[in-house]
Amino acid sequence: MKKIISRIVMAASIGLLMSASVYADSMIKEPIPEFEFVKMFSGKDADFVKQHLGEPDEVMKRENDSGKVEFWIYKNIVEIGKSDETYKYTQIGIINGYVETLGNTNRTPK
Repeated sequence: MKKIISRIVMAASIGLLMSASVYADSMIKEPIPEFEFVKMFSGKDADFVKQHLGEPDEVMKRENDSGKVEFWIYKNIVEIGKSDETYKYTQIGIINGYVETLGNTNRTPK
């Protein structure tokens, strides 16, 4: 009985380690070059964004004729051109679960 329990615990531990590794591999290295960022996230679904960028630093929600609109704000994740600097804020507009707008700025989003 102890061997069976030991094997179950070992299998569960290996499963957790593997899933953590897969999650870590899905996160992308930041900062992301500006044009690569646009190509990577345009038109993707909300789950794709969270899988690769994690939870946003801030979320602003609105509702309009298009449906539920959320603006996800991330900080310092996108490079400015080919420089070593990053935009202070990146705003990803999610409409009905999909990326519709992408924007980068150094001004505080409102």
